[in-house]
Amino acid sequence: MVPARGFRALTCLLPAMLIAACGGGDAPVAARAPMTGPEAPSFPPSLDGLAAGKRPWSAADGGYIVDTGSRAEVLLFYKTVYASSSQVPVGWSGDTSACNAGDSSAENKAAVLRRINWFRAMAGVPAAVQLDTTFNQKAQQAAMLMAANGALSHTPPVGWTCFNATASEAAAKSNLTIGRSGAESVGESYMRDSGANNTIVGHRRWILYPQTQAMGTGDVGGDNPVNALWVQDANIHSARPAVRDDFVAWPPKGYAPHAVVYARWSFSYPGADFSAATVSMTENGASIATRKEVPVNGFGENTLVWYPGAYADGMSWARPAADTAYQVTISNVVVSGVPRSFTYTTTVFDADTASVEPVTISGSAALASNQVGTYGFSAVTGASTYQWRSLTMSPLEFSDGAEMGAGHFTASTSAGYSLVATDVSANGSASFHFAHPEAADQVMLLAQPVVASADATLHFASRLGLSSPVQRALVEVSTDEGANWTTVFEQAGQQSGMTSDFGEMEFTSRSVSLAAYANRTVLLRWRYALQSGSWYPQTSAAVGWYVDDIQLTGFSSVTAGVATRADAAGFQVAPPGGNFALQARAGMYGYFADWGPLKTVTLSSAVTGADCLFNYAQANYAGLFAPASTSQTAGIYYFRHYAATNTYLGVNASDNNVYYKIGNANPVNAGSLSAWLAAASCPA
Repeated sequence: MVPARGFRALTCLLPAMLIAACGGGDAPVAARAPMTGPEAPSFPPSLDGLAAGKRPWSAADGGYIVDTGSRAEVLLFYKTVYASSSQVPVGWSGDTSACNAGDSSAENKAAVLRRINWFRAMAGVPAAVQLDTTFNQKAQQAAMLMAANGALSHTPPVGWTCFNATASEAAAKSNLTIGRSGAESVGESYMRDSGANNTIVGHRRWILYPQTQAMGTGDVGGDNPVNALWVQDANIHSARPAVRDDFVAWPPKGYAPHAVVYARWSFSYPGADFSAATVSMTENGASIATRKEVPVNGFGENTLVWYPGAYADGMSWARPAADTAYQVTISNVVVSGVPRSFTYTTTVFDADTASVEPVTISGSAALASNQVGTYGFSAVTGASTYQWRSLTMSPLEFSDGAEMGAGHFTASTSAGYSLVATDVSANGSASFHFAHPEAADQVMLLAQPVVASADATLHFASRLGLSSPVQRALVEVSTDEGANWTTVFEQAGQQSGMTSDFGEMEFTSRSVSLAAYANRTVLLRWRYALQSGSWYPQTSAAVGWYVDDIQLTGFSSVTAGVATRADAAGFQVAPPGGNFALQARAGMYGYFADWGPLKTVTLSSAVTGADCLFNYAQANYAGLFAPASTSQTAGIYYFRHYAATNTYLGVNASDNNVYYKIGNANPVNAGSLSAWLAAASCPA
């Protein structure tokens, strides 16, 4: 990309009506590239300051175990625990201009901890790290110091702005990154460990160090985000605890989502001599080249680092079209004076577009208004908990051209401009306008969830004006209440260097089919995303993304009930007063994946007595009483006959008892009708 002045000169060629001021506000700005380092902290000379008091943590934030040999379980772990720690606001309360370290929110700290323990569980090391309150406070001082000076150092000089002894102490014992903060820093800074200064992946080695039991996080938000992650505790020289695979590798043995596979691969083993070790790899059985980094000890466990194939520093792993198996063989690893070899397979897969096994609900599709229904659901590999909920739906007619404001939406946009623009529109007098006055994504979320049908379509008018390739117009769909988002429309800006393309000058009608989400509840959002690089920060007319004439066809509005824990045996539902639907979802460690497909239940008039009992039997013992049939009378019996099993179920009017009969056998007395009505929650 050309220097900013190239953009500036080009931008000034625009008519004044498009870009009002070429004097200073029209040129693109460049975001500072995130940096991790300057290198990882080394082993401390003593245990001074490493004793941790620890803080009790929620079971949802650690104690994880995952079977990486199971693709389904890894996918669920990624879609639940990992996803829950994404996009959590830092909530920083400090001020670097006043040397006020402040603090980050409890939610941010919990997200950082979940992300740490997620990576540790995937790597097969104890995933029960806790955040120590004192470590947090000291790391917060270090983060403030780095942010105030716009630089990173494990030995900050006394002359630095906002220098203090606590910050200096924490800097020596912490992973450091600038340009990122919160949970994102754990993966994208420390586990990725890119940069010429990080050839030994020392930050990754501390994240995955098996002995560690306590860490601390300090986070600064805003335009200059920083994280300081205290990674050393008093267990640093303790005996190594048991690990899943004997070694610690990243990416790990087993299945790994491609989004957390980085260009530098690593293999750690305590006390190992990797100086003469060799590494070979195959990709789906075919040999690929590898390039080793020079092994350096003194940072967590001794580690060998290499690049597979054509990957190089800073590259992201390509999204695989299909699961790709990499067999790794590391030879001539000297352990206790004895050469050893290790072989394992890592299968990289696209977890972002993959779907968790849907939880489907079984049970009656019809109930009487006074009948309690009993429902079961399918199990999902790796799930430790389930939830269900009931929903009511009604046809939706939705159109919005911004003339009435943004009341149908929840917006997360920067200060300094209005989401509703009245100077540009496709039709009417207004449109929605997204701009990047600061380095932050701009989001407009449809405030209500909707249910898609087989012909569900989203229509809108779009105009992506002056914008750079790192400014991207996105429409996204979520089926799990916003934990994960799938892109269904994407357009990148076109202005790059000394070209003559100033973006779209007119609106284009867009139609996006959402038939793939039929029978699912979804959230919809428009997001003007910003990647690393130079972008246009103007908020004036013709700059940024305009959206108008939003229309939804083939959708229903939905009101969801409270999510309720579902036992393995199933759950019971009392009809809410009209036709309704049911959904269930699977979870791990208190975090949940997508809601499954809807099961629609139709209500009929109240049914009493024997008919209610017969309906109950059909719904709960379908293997015996199927298919559903109508009641009839023969002599003293009021009964139903089930042709598939040649079974009869009836009530004897003479003794008021329930009887069943299979084939030509004699009727069997099953007990009093009153007792069965009570068991089935049926009125007499």
